Amino acid sequence: MNSRPATRGLTSRPQNENLTRPPLPSRAHGPGTALDKAKGLTLKRKAEGVPEGTKAPKKRSALGEITNAIEKKLVDGKKGGDAKKVPRLKRNRSTVSLIKAAAAGKAATKETVQLSSIRVKTDQVAEVQTKDISKTAGEGSKSHGKDLAKDVSFCDLLPSSLEPVSSQESKGSMDDSALYITASEGSPLQAKAVMKMPVLEEMNETKEELPQGVEDFDQEMKEDPTAVANYANHIFKYYKEREKKFVIEKYIERQPDVMRSMRAILVDWMVEVQESFELNHETLYLGVKILDLYLTRVIIKRDTLQLIGSTALFIACKFDERTPPYVDDFLYICDDAYNRKELLAMEIKILKEIDFDLGVPLSYRFLRRYARCAKVGMEDLTFTRYILEMSLMDYDLIDCSDSALAAAALLLSRCIKGEEPCWTPTLEHYSGYKIEDVYHLTQMLHSMMCQPPKEHLSTIRNKYSHKVFYEVAKIPIPEQLPL
Repeated sequence: MNSRPATRGLTSRPQNENLTRPPLPSRAHGPGTALDKAKGLTLKRKAEGVPEGTKAPKKRSALGEITNAIEKKLVDGKKGGDAKKVPRLKRNRSTVSLIKAAAAGKAATKETVQLSSIRVKTDQVAEVQTKDISKTAGEGSKSHGKDLAKDVSFCDLLPSSLEPVSSQESKGSMDDSALYITASEGSPLQAKAVMKMPVLEEMNETKEELPQGVEDFDQEMKEDPTAVANYANHIFKYYKEREKKFVIEKYIERQPDVMRSMRAILVDWMVEVQESFELNHETLYLGVKILDLYLTRVIIKRDTLQLIGSTALFIACKFDERTPPYVDDFLYICDDAYNRKELLAMEIKILKEIDFDLGVPLSYRFLRRYARCAKVGMEDLTFTRYILEMSLMDYDLIDCSDSALAAAALLLSRCIKGEEPCWTPTLEHYSGYKIEDVYHLTQMLHSMMCQPPKEHLSTIRNKYSHKVFYEVAKIPIPEQLPL
């Protein structure tokens, strides 16, 4: 698989768990390597502007001169061209209805509207009584008819061009729906019986009582709007239920041209791309999930494996990144082994195969929730992330539940670090797993971490051997766990 690390002119960002990307220690490049050539590559992202010397085209309304309402003739006795004239419309303060323009001159048409009186009873259906709308014409009817001769264009009816009505406008002129005829009915709008409006009573949600020894993390974060403490528990319950929709089955036996080692190399390469492009960790996890979901359902050939991996990352970037890389960036990191047409065609195939559903539950998101609720330190969290990221390359773990995998990785890291107790009531409550529920999965992760490192799969180890990541990859793994 031909690949080369992609580099772009990226600005430095604050060092935190998601944005800081240190250079990989094992990938030193000389002055004549491909890395220096990549620095010369500038992918400009400029929008095509208007040529100099030409004026920008005037914005055109999306709907043109189309409207779904026909104004009723307001002045009786007018013939010929006067019957086609419509009044200039204004928007009132409540932005609910359009009213007629005030008549020019000394006198203006006066309207008296008696609003509907609504009586609402507790145990009865709301009764609406409407009264007739009476109009009295003033002395200035002639001058008012001349004012109606002005045409109203569609642009004048747009919200941005409508003039606000004075605050002293009477309430009686706010409702003139009887002046318009709907295109479908062809009759003036009339007041109809109002449906029964149920009386809404404030329902105080019964707060769930936490077990003894469980810290109420959501209550502590209630004042933080970014924590959405009122909904966090429900969000992750729903997130956990969605795992049933994205079950990944073992597919290597059905893929004649794909082997376990090839998948591990591809995931290792995807981690390198994530580091080179400084992508979020959620993007990496989602890209691997999309890759496995596609390989579960479609039989592929060996020469398209890297194309599928790069396209899966491309889709994940669109879903998670604020400024995703361009198509040319992904073609470059594939060493121009594929062209633009092939990558876009593969994007369509993958999205159709997964039914355009990218809300896949990720183990990384569950881990962040568990760690925050248990107030795990940054160094311990980074060590857990290292274990969880190593599990991406292990084919034997692709069919495991992401929520359980995150809980097992956190349990393993706490056991290795010697935390007492290794699994607290708070973790049990917020994760929904007891130690016996994730015991087998924790042992599988421990066996994976005890394997000797492989030279061709060293990206993750080198990444977490850096000081920015607290050099957690250098922590010795015990042969047995105190479980």
